[in-house]
Amino acid sequence: MKIAFVSSEVYPFIKTGGLADVAYALPKALVKQGHDVRVILPGYKQIPEGMLKGAYWVTNVEVMGKLFWINCVELEGVKYYLIFEPLFSNRHSIYECEDRDYQFAMFCEVTLRLLKNINFQPNIIHTNDWQTGLIPFFMDQRYYADPFYYNTKTVYTIHNLRFQGQFTSHAVRHLGYRFDDININYMQLGIQYANKVTTVSETYAKEILTDFYGENLNHILSMRQSDLSGIVNGIDTDIFNPAVDTALVSPYTEETLELKLKNKEELQRRFNLEINADIPLIGIVTRLDSQKGLDLITCVLEELLIYDNIQFFLLGSGEAKYEQYFQWIRDKYPKQVGIYLGYNGKLANLVYGASDMFLMPSLYEPCGLSQLISLRYGTVPIVRETGGLNDTVHSYNEATGEGNGFSFTNYNAHDMLYTIRRALDYYHHNKEVWHQLMVTGMTGDYSWEHSAHRYVELYQSMF
Repeated sequence: MKIAFVSSEVYPFIKTGGLADVAYALPKALVKQGHDVRVILPGYKQIPEGMLKGAYWVTNVEVMGKLFWINCVELEGVKYYLIFEPLFSNRHSIYECEDRDYQFAMFCEVTLRLLKNINFQPNIIHTNDWQTGLIPFFMDQRYYADPFYYNTKTVYTIHNLRFQGQFTSHAVRHLGYRFDDININYMQLGIQYANKVTTVSETYAKEILTDFYGENLNHILSMRQSDLSGIVNGIDTDIFNPAVDTALVSPYTEETLELKLKNKEELQRRFNLEINADIPLIGIVTRLDSQKGLDLITCVLEELLIYDNIQFFLLGSGEAKYEQYFQWIRDKYPKQVGIYLGYNGKLANLVYGASDMFLMPSLYEPCGLSQLISLRYGTVPIVRETGGLNDTVHSYNEATGEGNGFSFTNYNAHDMLYTIRRALDYYHHNKEVWHQLMVTGMTGDYSWEHSAHRYVELYQSMF
């Protein structure tokens, strides 16, 4: 199939979150299965120059007097088309700009004209999150009559329903589209006009139909329920591979798990924690946001440090109240708590490799990638049963011996505390079960291959 994959961020060019990882790994997996995939993204000034060394010009697109020039970069069999114009390349931030409604309306319009210019006639245009939500709307309103797009279908993927792109409708009307309402919701239009709507886990696809998780779009989603499905994300198992990861001081496999401890000792040494292989280390790599269940952690962390003699390491940044709390608790318990405020990819991988347990008590989690990476690294996840966490982490069952982690249902600090202590009990007193959990995690299939097959089945179902 011919697939145009459109995203506002794509690793390794630009990344602020999990969308960039998906926009890199899914097209790569589709190409491996024999499909022709072209990825389209804005040409931000934040893209490292080294990523553009092999770039070559392919075409120009003119929209409303603005000239956009398109460069192409080829990586691992995938062609990436970057759209350059000061609208993207003169921004201090890729999203936090006053006219981002105009910025991404133009991105959507240029994308549809670009595909015609390069004569890439896609079977599928796969759009992602609010920044590309206008493409299905534009296809329905203007391009439906264009013979070039007669056999093109659109897929719209919701990665996080919370961020919807709500603006006045000025930018859309400026581009010549009729829109009678004063206000506009880019994500809502993507949901309404795409041929198929997906989200990034089966559980999240069900959750967003409810008032609690639906972010005021559940009524629209309910109307599209027959066209809505959930396909869980994978991870790039070439990048996240503890056997060859250069971020680790001691790579390891499920057969050499004893080498994992050297990474724990390295993290302890680097952040002045007590160097002791027997002390359980709980890691977390996250955006510091209320969505991530941090209020549960701040409620019981000190109790865990005092009574359960754990170590805790956090890597992340975000809301000031959480940054201040973790700085305070680090200063109070410097031999037990380590923090790194910010993002550091190599250090994040070391945290996955060094930790004994990985904590994700999210209020909601459309998919989550961190729990998949922790499983891949033999670090036992402790999660709340929501979204993709519910689909990928299965709580250990003493009766059957099945499971790959620990989980709790209610969004409650003491339910989380009980679950952590259940995990700690196995860690200390049942090494055989603990080893089994680590091996089960490391040998699971978290690659994109299966998910890519499911997307292809979805694509083909429209023809």
